[in-house]
Order: sequence, then C-alpha cells, then structure tokens
Amino acid sequence: MKRIAGNSANARRAKESRHRRNTLILGFLLIGGGIMILAAMVIYSITNSSAGNPTRVKIGAPMGDFTLTDLTGKSVHLSDYAGKPVLINAWATWCPPCKAEMPTLNQYYQAHRNQGLVLLAVNAGDPQNTTADFISQNGLSFPVLLDSGARVLDAMGINDFPTSVFIGRNGVVMSVHLGSYTPQTLEADITPFLQ
Repeated sequence: MKRIAGNSANARRAKESRHRRNTLILGFLLIGGGIMILAAMVIYSITNSSAGNPTRVKIGAPMGDFTLTDLTGKSVHLSDYAGKPVLINAWATWCPPCKAEMPTLNQYYQAHRNQGLVLLAVNAGDPQNTTADFISQNGLSFPVLLDSGARVLDAMGINDFPTSVFIGRNGVVMSVHLGSYTPQTLEADITPFLQ
C-alpha cells in the first residue's frame, strides 16, 4: 500500500511539474506574441507617420497635413506653409505630360512666388536620384517632394498624372486640375486667388 501511495505521489508531482512547465511555456508564448504585435504596431506607426494625415481632396474642404521629404532628405510638412497659397502638383518622370508641363509651372512659380505662392511638386514614387537628375537637367527651381510608393497621393485620391491641387491661404482646397496646365489655365485658375 505504501508503494502505491508513493507512485501516486510521484505521478502527482510529475503531473504538477508538467502543468507548471506548460503554464510557463504558454506564458512565454503569450508574452512573445504580445511583444511581436507591439513591435509590428510600432513599425507600422513609424512607417506611416511620415505620411501624416492627408485627406481626400475635395474642393471647399480643408486639406489635411502631410509630411514628405525633399530631394535633400529634409522633412517638409504641408502645415509649414500655413497662410500661404499652395499649388501641389502630382507628377512622375515616367509621365510625358508631367515632364512637358514642368517648364510652364516653373515660369508661373517664378512670376508669382513674390505674392507668396508655394509650388510643391510631389513626385509619385520615382527614385530620389532619377527625380533629382530630372529637376537639375531642366533647371527647375520649385520644391520637389518624394512620395515613395505614392502613399500620400493615394490617400489624397490622386492617381492620375499630372494632377494639381490649389489650396488657398485659409487651407481650403480651391481647385483641382486634372491634366497639364497651360499658361492660360494657370492664370485663370490660380492668379485670382493670389490677389
């Protein structure tokens, strides 16, 4: 009888030991899983925080802020230009109408920047060196921002190129222009809001 009780006690200890080991393993798995989920959330937050809070473009509605980098790697926020008229031009080097429009935009920018006009040319996913080479070769003087993967433009609802969005001094979208600007359409669409 004593032997049976000893075997029973050993079996109970072995069972308790397995239970503690399984509880520890489960605890480590839960903690490890929690850490992995937290790390994924942090990485997602970091990779998407550079985009800011761009909103879908709607005439008459405020434009949400966003952050992109310029050709030198400096972060530029749309909100840096609060109180100024801003023309955002969505373009890419693989887009012939975009490239053809650039000299017209540059001339207009040069003629009206003393009135506070800001022109932000947002490149839709081209590599930095390709974009910089194009800007340099064409002697363009306005700020160029890089939208890797076109995430900001996509959040704004822009997927046709070129597309230009004009934001008034009050931060409200005044016009959206699909296709290339001409000197005449720039004068008609933008100049009245610069006065």
